[in-house]
Amino acid sequence: MFFPPDLASNFIAALKPLWEADYPDPIKLRGLWTMLNGLQGAVLGQHLLHRIGNKVFAGPFRGMELSPAMMQKHLPPLLLGTYEWELHDAIEAAIARPYKNIINIGCSQGYYSVGLAMRLPSATIFAYDADEEAQADCKALAALNNVEERIIVGGAFTGAMFETMADEDTLIFMDVDGGEHDLLNPDNFPALKNTDVIVELHDALQAGLSTVIPLRFAATHNVRVIPNAPFSFPLDKILGPDYIPDHFDNLLATWEGRIGPTPYGVFIKK
Repeated sequence: MFFPPDLASNFIAALKPLWEADYPDPIKLRGLWTMLNGLQGAVLGQHLLHRIGNKVFAGPFRGMELSPAMMQKHLPPLLLGTYEWELHDAIEAAIARPYKNIINIGCSQGYYSVGLAMRLPSATIFAYDADEEAQADCKALAALNNVEERIIVGGAFTGAMFETMADEDTLIFMDVDGGEHDLLNPDNFPALKNTDVIVELHDALQAGLSTVIPLRFAATHNVRVIPNAPFSFPLDKILGPDYIPDHFDNLLATWEGRIGPTPYGVFIKK
């Protein structure tokens, strides 16, 4: 891992409180590792911004302009377009279908809501997030990419809302940090039996979700579970000859800061 010499003292100052804190060693080590990766990821993100600008470089949403708010997150995967790369084939397959509605539950800053709006010009995107700041960020990203007229942003989503689009061609795109356990239940919300779903399954937060939830859809849908997998991006190809090649940085550029297994479920109605 390459650390810029001029930032070394800043990195040390940021790590020192955690190093000196009275935490168990395993927690402290994980925290230090996460902070170092985050700091170096921020450095890589700035290098990338300087070299390629603020538009997504590759992937399904290539060309989408990222907002200033998104620069505060794990920027390299978003900017490079490698974010959740395991889902790229499923996303392209979804884009090829004539969905009338996309329900993005847990829209966060709008990466998927806006990206899908750009790729599906005939669809309406319903973006939901319980966090008001995330709602504002999603609206700002939509306006930045000129798709705000087709993105309807709302607050917390409840299962009863599935019924409002029960008879329409709809895709649910969900990332709700374990809330999928209660929401994705076709017995409680029958509209799900006629709806396609792409969901992040947070096994790291609640063990067994990637087994339990697919079983609920097995009778009505073609079910696929996609495990997490590492991805290395050849940074030297875009950062130029002045970049010092480092294989770990190539991996770090696609690191998404996950705390454990978060496989993906893709459920397409039969």
